[in-house]
Amino acid sequence: MKLTLTIVMMWASASFSQCANVFNKQVNCPDLKDSMFIYNNAVKVNDFFEKSSLYKKTRTRDVRSEKDKKDIFVTLQQARSLFFVIRKDGALPNEDEKFMAIKPSPKYKDIDYSQYFQEVDEYRFYQRELENQIINADAPMPMYDNRISPVVVNEYKCIDTSSIYYGDVVNIPLYIPVVVKPVSMLTSSEQVMRKEILDPTPSPIAKPNEIIELAIDAASRVQPIGEIKGLPVYLYDNNGSGSIIGFMNNGKFRIVRPEEYKEFVVLKYAQDLLENKENLKKWLKIHYGDYCIALN
Repeated sequence: MKLTLTIVMMWASASFSQCANVFNKQVNCPDLKDSMFIYNNAVKVNDFFEKSSLYKKTRTRDVRSEKDKKDIFVTLQQARSLFFVIRKDGALPNEDEKFMAIKPSPKYKDIDYSQYFQEVDEYRFYQRELENQIINADAPMPMYDNRISPVVVNEYKCIDTSSIYYGDVVNIPLYIPVVVKPVSMLTSSEQVMRKEILDPTPSPIAKPNEIIELAIDAASRVQPIGEIKGLPVYLYDNNGSGSIIGFMNNGKFRIVRPEEYKEFVVLKYAQDLLENKENLKKWLKIHYGDYCIALN
């Protein structure tokens, strides 16, 4: 019974922690499962547009500031309203203005709102691109979580003149898989890429967009580290950023050690907790009750 309770508390602990979403509202922190939902979806969406012969990327914009992150979700809300506006009878003077970018193929069949937007819960939802005049229904629907901000906004254009989606302009906020994937599953090279993407300081070796493109390509080839037994335990800051601090296995907690900080990309605020044993014990007691710390 005690072990069962420990496991339940372990999975629920992130829910008891409070973070801020992009609107600076206090919410439950995203946990490992939330990250995996976003990661798996991000891989599908990125693979579709980056590997498609139909689409060519024409522009990319980094999402850096807190304002940028909030604006992404505000713009997604506006796009949902615009979906109805451009499809409402009489809202626009004529049918041609509904498709202002380019007149679609006669074979193109428009989608309904349920195919454009689907709410999952108070944090997550599925929504297609911001440019919602011509919409490729074959593309996977991106999932968004208002506790986790997309990293870039990319623009793609359908360049295949034989496609029913020819002329489609896709303006879409994207999660880069290497950024949202749990740290314990990243390879060493991906850890470097993740740090470069999240670090606002320009890299002397490559431009941010070049790093992001490399990360998109590499993320689909990730292999889990998988050497340490147990489920990863994360510490979250007030912005919802998670950093791994150890592994829980059968009620025993194994910390990430200083020599492993680089391997697991342990952020500074998490290092501070790990190196303050008294505070670490208090944190563990609050979240897990009885525990065992392996210090060696």
